[in-house]
Amino acid sequence: MATTDSPVEERKLLDFPTSCAAPAPQPEEPVKVIPLAVAAVLAVGLTAYVWAAYGAKFGVLLVLGLLLGLALFHSRFGFTSAWRQLIAVGNGEGLRAHTLLLGTAATLIALICGTGAGLFGSKPLPVANVGPIGLALFVGATLFAIGMQLGGACASGTLFAVGAGQSTIVLTLGGFITGSVLYTWGYPLFTGWPQVSGFLLSDHVGWFGSWAITIAVLVAIVLATRIVQKRRVPPPVDTVPTARGFARIFR
Repeated sequence: MATTDSPVEERKLLDFPTSCAAPAPQPEEPVKVIPLAVAAVLAVGLTAYVWAAYGAKFGVLLVLGLLLGLALFHSRFGFTSAWRQLIAVGNGEGLRAHTLLLGTAATLIALICGTGAGLFGSKPLPVANVGPIGLALFVGATLFAIGMQLGGACASGTLFAVGAGQSTIVLTLGGFITGSVLYTWGYPLFTGWPQVSGFLLSDHVGWFGSWAITIAVLVAIVLATRIVQKRRVPPPVDTVPTARGFARIFR
């Protein structure tokens, strides 16, 4: 499954073809050796510095972050486009990919918190944290959704698009940073708004029960997107160009 936050790629989805047959894969573009080499040198140098200055824990976390960025870039995975595709043309593939991502994360979190096992020898052991849900959160979420649609990318999509060399998305990144700074500056204005206290589901049904409920909700979302997609019959999405065999990891 491949989605994208790029407006150019989005237009490919919204253009209805004359045939409903699945499109053929696009030819591979030549590897851009110089940017790839520069990125590799910077990644290795930064990892070595962080590992030496801050220890193995932060060095490993940096490597994981780099690998996550590589995976996001190659899959062109984004949160904005998946919702847009479902609403615009009824394509639920992106949203189903989200459920797989959230289900995997929920499973790992339940295992870590439910067993009390620390990562990288972390002390104290991880515990679940719960916060209130209030009006300020809903207002912020609405503004964020509008910004994602206007900017053409969410937070993850913006970062990996900038790393991929998309110059136009730098404007979105600048707006992202500006909005964060303004919110930090005006934080006292958003305190004291109406809110309700949160509760931890595992306190009532246990970690296994809370995990099961989460998975059940995600399965319901998958079924709902399949029903919507079957009724609306969205146009086929361009096949992402790729290599064969072991080279698929890098291309």
